Amino acid sequence: MEAREVAERARSLAVMVRVQGPDPKGLKMRGYAFHLRENGITSLSASGLLLPPSLGNPLPLLCGKRGGGALVVTTASAVEPFLPAKYRDLGFSSPTASQIVMPELIPGASIDVLLDRKGLEKNPNEAIESPTWYQAQLLAIVDVAVSSSALQSLVRSNSSSTDNGSWEMGWMLARLDNSSSRSELNSFQKELEALGLTNLHQMPISTRVAFLRLPTVNAKDFPPVNVSHEQRRGDFLLAMGSPFGVLSPSHFLNSVSVGAVANVCPQNSRGSLLVVDIRCLPGMEGGPVLDREENLIGIVTRPLRQKNSSVEIQIVITWDAICASCSDLERHITVDEGDQKSQKASVDSLDSPLEKAVSSIVLITMGDEAWASGILVNKHGLILTNAHLLEPWRFRRHALLDSENEESVFSALEGEPFFLDGRRSPQSLLKTAEIVDSEHQATLLGPGYKGYKRIRVRLNHTEPLIWSDAHVVYVSKGPLDIALLQLDLVPQRLHLIVPDFVCPSAGSRVHAIGHGPFGPRSDIRPYVSSGVVTKIVESQLPYSVNQEGEHRSKHESVPVMLQTTAAVYPGMSGGAVISLDGRMAGLITSNVKHAGGTTIPHLNFSLPCAALKPVFEFAEKPDRHFLDILDKPNALLSSIWALVPPPPPSSRPQLPHADLNGKEGKGSRFAKFLAERRGEGAISNDLKPRIKGKISSNSPSSKL
Repeated sequence: MEAREVAERARSLAVMVRVQGPDPKGLKMRGYAFHLRENGITSLSASGLLLPPSLGNPLPLLCGKRGGGALVVTTASAVEPFLPAKYRDLGFSSPTASQIVMPELIPGASIDVLLDRKGLEKNPNEAIESPTWYQAQLLAIVDVAVSSSALQSLVRSNSSSTDNGSWEMGWMLARLDNSSSRSELNSFQKELEALGLTNLHQMPISTRVAFLRLPTVNAKDFPPVNVSHEQRRGDFLLAMGSPFGVLSPSHFLNSVSVGAVANVCPQNSRGSLLVVDIRCLPGMEGGPVLDREENLIGIVTRPLRQKNSSVEIQIVITWDAICASCSDLERHITVDEGDQKSQKASVDSLDSPLEKAVSSIVLITMGDEAWASGILVNKHGLILTNAHLLEPWRFRRHALLDSENEESVFSALEGEPFFLDGRRSPQSLLKTAEIVDSEHQATLLGPGYKGYKRIRVRLNHTEPLIWSDAHVVYVSKGPLDIALLQLDLVPQRLHLIVPDFVCPSAGSRVHAIGHGPFGPRSDIRPYVSSGVVTKIVESQLPYSVNQEGEHRSKHESVPVMLQTTAAVYPGMSGGAVISLDGRMAGLITSNVKHAGGTTIPHLNFSLPCAALKPVFEFAEKPDRHFLDILDKPNALLSSIWALVPPPPPSSRPQLPHADLNGKEGKGSRFAKFLAERRGEGAISNDLKPRIKGKISSNSPSSKL
């Protein structure tokens, strides 16, 4: 269906939730991106999902308690500031077990729901003011433990640790600099210590939802909705919510955002948690998320935010997970495949072009310090990636270290690999699987490539995940940021990328695939984002290919840089830009940082396959001469990738001509002197090689 039709369906399910109550010290809004406060009353808002009877039936515990009226589900973060302290530790004591409590709000607090009933009237003559505020009652707070567990598995390097490392949950917020407000947080700090926590960032990342009842609304007036039980990477989704709603409901009620599924957690399941590539704003948490067929997927929750960076990953709690928690069903909702081997299941599930491309993207770790992505380009285990993973000093434009916190997670997006926080070696967490020796491997091209740190590669096309050591085959010394690795032990049935040497046109839809900021400590598969091609930069190369993959004339320009709006996060360097038919359009290389240090995920650069033709020729036939051409200097190409103006056209200096008076210029006299000296044999044989090395235009450039 068209997005317009899906949006109309979502509008019948979406509401805005406003929670307000007494807040004499102004503490209720802490951790929130926006609020209203007047006369000691603080108002917060979120979005919500209005449940028709078809969705209420799977909730026997709550349906028996609800009495009459309609049911609304939203995120618990909107109501938690107005709960008594004893209810704020829900899920802390047993984060893996679902918990349902039925609390009351603090005295003076209230909840109202704004519902747009336009188009829902059964009687055309019935006049219903829309939108309309309805008073709501807090029915229950539910800890969706299966989603919380999946979320924590993404962000924790050690499952027994209570520290969430470099991640926290919430929207981008300004620092709290008001000293008086800081002093008021001391009481809250004491509450944390009573729970066995030492600071706010140790609070478990969880996915709690709140159920509300609208006593005066008849749920039978609303049409039924079906539930989407299975999502895959790249699938369309639409979210509806009310960003900053409490500030001006008439402006922000039921705003639409469209995106795609980026990943499913846990893997190989229906998923209790979705990582999604969508742009949501504060206040949209709790809003419904629908698929292209108008089926309900789940609700938006607050995003994962990486500390000390601009990375913000949007999360969706699936409706299946919510129902499982409410109904006290099995802790994990998985597809019943019997005793089938998971490896076979994962291979058989690759029935879409996108999934086939995802299976060819590998995770690469460099010692204990960095990770990036790579692309399988032949069946013998040859991997294409970025050279800056191996030699970051050649491409570095910004300092790697944060002077205030050297253990923070650093950016990989400006020609730098993504550095780990150093607390635990990824090798201690690597899973192993049976691997098979390869009878055909690319040859190591030189002894200089033996000095790199240990390289490990994780393959994602099978279960359990396979790890293998790898060595460096080639690092470009030219202007292109490319390198080739060779697996030491190659498993069978590798899934290879299919290159497309015809660059997609501007405006074409594409996907970006790579291992995002979660890295090797998580078993999550590659992240998938969607966008369009915004710009194609062309240049002349000493080699080029036409639409049939054949070499062009040297004077023709070919694509050498691809710009897209698909989100690229740290760790995705070395991944692939994929067209909708699953073919590789380019190699993800870098994106842009603002002068203040903020990365711009939706402005990124990739190397088109047309510029990588020699690499794929080498993958078919390991012959060094295919790669030699990539090492040649190219000032114009270097300027393009340095984002600087092109160099001026070179011109050969001309010797001055004799003037009208018959006087010779200095250049002519010097040339005549050299000729005479050569004729006299004045240059000794032992000096000739030195002079030739200095003045010969055919001597190759030195390579570092």
